[in-house]
This record gives sequence, structure tokens and C-alpha cells, in this order.
Amino acid sequence: MHGDGARESCDGEFRRRVHDIVRLRMSRGYEQLAQYFHDDVVIHYNSSKEGLFKHGTWHGRNAFITNMQLTDHEYQPLDGDVMEVLVEGDRTVVRWLSSWRHRASGAVYSVDMAHFLHWDDDKVVTMHEFLDHAVFGGDTCCRFRKFEDFLTPRSPGLSRDEIIERMTALVRYPSYQPDVPLYERLCAHNIVTEFVGDRTRIPYHGRHSGLAALVCIVRAVAVEFEQLRHSFSEIVIEGPRAAVRRRVEWRHRGTGMRGYVDLADFVLFEDGLIVEMIEYRDSITILEMAGELVRT
Repeated sequence: MHGDGARESCDGEFRRRVHDIVRLRMSRGYEQLAQYFHDDVVIHYNSSKEGLFKHGTWHGRNAFITNMQLTDHEYQPLDGDVMEVLVEGDRTVVRWLSSWRHRASGAVYSVDMAHFLHWDDDKVVTMHEFLDHAVFGGDTCCRFRKFEDFLTPRSPGLSRDEIIERMTALVRYPSYQPDVPLYERLCAHNIVTEFVGDRTRIPYHGRHSGLAALVCIVRAVAVEFEQLRHSFSEIVIEGPRAAVRRRVEWRHRGTGMRGYVDLADFVLFEDGLIVEMIEYRDSITILEMAGELVRT
């Protein structure tokens, strides 16, 4: 059996690898980066940022590296900062901010990125990527965590099973309206929510403060979309933080168009309540169903 020391050492090694992957990606260290990935790795890209990165699924390490090189031919990677890393068993999740310069126009794009990595020994065998326009500014009333909270985070006040139960209940709301009493039971009154993406394209994107703001956003989404099916793909929990990858089938009530939307949620629990939630969505599919975008 592995003791706590061995577990912490293993988790630390996974964190080191994740930080190194980000560093090598932004410095275009393709050969070194490739060593972290299995020959038959499967990479799933969610098309959340139009025109910046190619969407789809790549099979094999060579295809993965080739796709990165094609991206870097058009966009110069500038810098990347890791925001958080979660480790549980053979799974790691990382959130990071990056910036890229379009070589033709000189325009600089800031991108908020998240990756779910599944390891087999020392190699990544599957990776799911979420990305969208980085959110800056927003509601000035949003609560910012103290530095001490990063060093000594508060207890979630819940077991792993209880966290899963609350996450499941939170996202499986009725399609016609949010369950306000449920939200009041699960969330702190001053919860901070962030929907990653460009607010000029989808109005509720950005940072918001308070339970009332979250309820209003969920209600607005329910007015526009009918939720038909929902499934969890994976969940990674470390201490008070949980990262969830999931898929929903929505029907746009105006156009009648249906589609599957992949989402990733990063949630912070304190004393049994959700105090922060950050969500990535496949914005391109959402805009397509609304009839506002035709994918080329």
C-alpha cells in the first residue's frame, strides 16, 4: 500500500509534468513535449474559440504535434500562466491563461484554457481541451481569494460522494426553470461564477457575484434552450476543488436546432457550500444552434 508520503510524492510529480507541458507548449519544444504523450494518444479539441485553433479529434502523437505546428505557423505563442492543477489518481486537470499573436495581422489574443489528462504510467493517453476568450474585469464586486487560502484551503466539509451528489444535482436542473431552493441549499449567497468566453457573443459570459446573478443566468439559458439529455464524462476531486467534464443535449427553442454541447466546470467548496464555479462551454455549437454562426 502507498502511504500519504508516497501519494503526495506521486501527486507532486504529476504537477511537475503538467507545468512542464505548459512550458514546452508555449516555447514550442515539440520533441520534448512529445515524450509526455503515448504513441497512440487521443486528443479531443472542443471548438470553443472560432478561428484560433482547429476543432476535432486527433489520433496519435504525430498528428498531435503536427496540429500544434500548424497552429504555430499562424499564431505565435507568447506566454502561459498556470492557474490551478488538480490531481486524483491517474487523472490531472489544469487551468491556464495563454496569449497568442496572429502572425499576419499582429493582433494578440488572450485565451483561457483547460485540459483533462488521463495518464497511463508516465504517458498521457487521452486529453480533452477546452478553451475560449479569456475573461478579464467583469463585476467589481466579485470576491477574490486571499493568498492564504491557496496555501491552506478551507475544508470542503463534504466527502467525495457528497461532492459528486451536489455537482450532479446542480447541473441537472429542470429544462423550464432553475430550482431556486436547490441553489440556495447548495451555494453560498455570495458565490462567484464565471462563464468563460466573449461577452460580445454570448451576453452572460464573464464574472458574476451572488446567487441571484447565477439564478438569472440559468433562467435565461432555460428560456433559450431546452435541456434534453445530460451525462457526466469524468470528475476529478482534490480537497475542496472539483473539476467536471460533461455533455448536454440542448434544443434551441427559437430555431428548433439540436446539438451536443461539451462543458467543463471547476467548482470550489467551503464548509459544505459552493463558493466559486468556473464554466467552459462549446460556444461555437451554442451559436450554431441559435442560428448566429455557420461553421466553415
